[in-house]
Formats: sequence, structure tokens, C-alpha cells
Amino acid sequence: MSEVFFLDYSKEVDVLPGIEGLCAQSGILKGISKGDSVAVKVHMGELGNVTYIRPAFLRKVVDLVKKRGAKPFVTDTVTLYPGARSNKKRYLSTAAYNGFVKESVGAPIVIADGDGDEGTPVALEDVVGRCDLREVEVASGIYDADFLLVLSHVKGHMITGFGGAVKNLGMGCVAKRSKREQHRANPPLLDDSKCDGCEGCLEVCPVDALSMRGGRPQRDPEKCIYCGTCLFACSRKALYWERKNKERFQVYLAHAAAAVVRGFGHRIGFVNFVQDVTPHCDCAAPAGRVLFPDIGILASTDPVGLDKASLDLIDRARMIGVTKPISGPDKLGKWHQVDSLVQLRTAQELGMGSMDYILSNL
Repeated sequence: MSEVFFLDYSKEVDVLPGIEGLCAQSGILKGISKGDSVAVKVHMGELGNVTYIRPAFLRKVVDLVKKRGAKPFVTDTVTLYPGARSNKKRYLSTAAYNGFVKESVGAPIVIADGDGDEGTPVALEDVVGRCDLREVEVASGIYDADFLLVLSHVKGHMITGFGGAVKNLGMGCVAKRSKREQHRANPPLLDDSKCDGCEGCLEVCPVDALSMRGGRPQRDPEKCIYCGTCLFACSRKALYWERKNKERFQVYLAHAAAAVVRGFGHRIGFVNFVQDVTPHCDCAAPAGRVLFPDIGILASTDPVGLDKASLDLIDRARMIGVTKPISGPDKLGKWHQVDSLVQLRTAQELGMGSMDYILSNL
């Protein structure tokens, strides 16, 4: 049973000193030695998104790493889909717009996979469930670090139900090829009754993977990068993700996360920010209205227990701004019509941690 430490916002705590106390009590920084290169992994927000982790919170963690004589750098990877974070140059520009620069966070900003092609292959030791992944390309900038500190904003997600520490590892710490291989488990499917053959999906496909046959779009699976651009562009909502495939995607996600964790052993720590809990992830702009009051910050050396504790706190919170509140358990999963615990059960089976935990309040 893992221990998860909780800074409860309802206690009207001063957040910045609270983060320092949380890191000290949880012991997540104890494995950092003088001179270590520390990758501080964080999602710096899509252009137009405003609910990502605040740079000031990140700065507090960076300063604590520096106090241990280590050399932190703030990092993330580029996106599979086209847009403002699809390559290194664009992401650095977006990060700066959102307030993530060396002067604000106290450390260099590093895009860990360059333009998406800088990955270090890691073979999977164990495979469970319906997963045919055998290798994961961990972003080289992260793979080469001495210590990994993962800061995650807990929020909803259209495919996985929610995104937390496990998703931040499995999707956020890998290069583009491994992002594609995970999304391949959940391809957009066509509802023929809704398609009017307008060819709008062909026009937006970034890799020309779609063509018309019999008045309907057909996908070339060798060209497709499974970015979902076609799905979001369809005005008639003729493209959709099937629930069983969304849950299979979570199995792939957990395997990718396990590959990332394996390289660090005990030299890894996790912090979850359970605030600004929107229906959609930080890749979305906008991400939707906040669904719950801000809850607090949690820390642990176990990403599985940490995510489960975060979800349990959300399930106990009242929903706001909705006419028909959803009852728990798994409120975010029910919002997106998926079992969002698949990723955690798979991660537990892979030995990443335990869904059983003890919650210790500061």
C-alpha cells in the first residue's frame, strides 16, 4: 500500500510554502544528489489553453531541486497532431507565450524529443492485456536525465477519461513514433449514416492518409499517424472513437509509462495538481468550464496510488456548473463514457504501483 501526501486547499493554506512542505514530507526529492541532472516534466499548455499548472508553482519545485545542489531543467515533448506544439520551435514559442521561460521558472526549457524524432528505444519487459507494443521510444532528453520529477495537472480527457501522472509518463515522455503506436489502438471510426462525403477530413489530414472511395473517406493505415485531426474537423460528427478502443488505448498508455519508469528505478517523484479540473486536457483550447472546486496538491513516489487518490478526491467533490451532476465512482470516466481506471489497473499489473494507498494530510 503506497502513501500519498495531500495539501488540502480547503484548509486555506498558503500554496507556495505548502508545496515546499509537501515535497519535504513526501520525500519525493530525497533521491536527488548534488550535481544530478533533473528533468522536471510538465505540460506547458496548448496555445489558447489557460488551465495548465501555473509557472509560479513549477518555480517553487525547481528552487527546491536547486537547493539540493542539482541541475533542473523544465521539459515536455512535442505533439503528434499539427499545431502550436508540433515541433521544437513552435513549442518553445507557445511555452513562452504561456509564461514558461527560464526567467520565470528558474531553469532552462528543454523539448526532450526535439522535433519528435529524438527517442531512445526501451524494450518492454512485461506485456499484459491486448497490447502488441514491444518497444517504446522514451524522449532522449528525459531518458538521459539522472532523476525525473513529474508534475501533472489532473483533468478530464476524451479518450482516457482523465489525465494524471500515468498519462503524463506514457504520452508526455515519449517521442512521436511511440505516440503514434499508442493512438493506433484507437483509430477514428466512420459512422456512414452521418457522412455526407464533403471531403473536409481529407483537406485537414496532415499526412494525406485519407482518400475518397465510393463517396466515403478511406484511411491508409500505413500513412495515418492517428492524430485525430479528421475527427475534430468533421462538422457532421461522422467520425468517432469506440469505447472498447479507448480502453485498449489505456492499456498501451500504461505500457509506455512502465517503459519510462523502468529507466529511473527509485529516482523518480510525482506531484499531482487537482485544480482547474476541466472536461478536456491541457492540449485543448479551450478545455471547457471547470467541473469541480479546486481540491489541492498531492505527492507520492507511486504514480498509480497518486492518480487513484486524485480521482477519489474528485469523486467525493461536488460538481459545479452542470445541470445534471454525475455520481461517482469515476465521474470523469462517466463524463467521457469510458472506464478511466483501465490505465491504473494495467499499470498496477505491470508493477508500477498500487491502487491501494494511505492518504496523509499535511
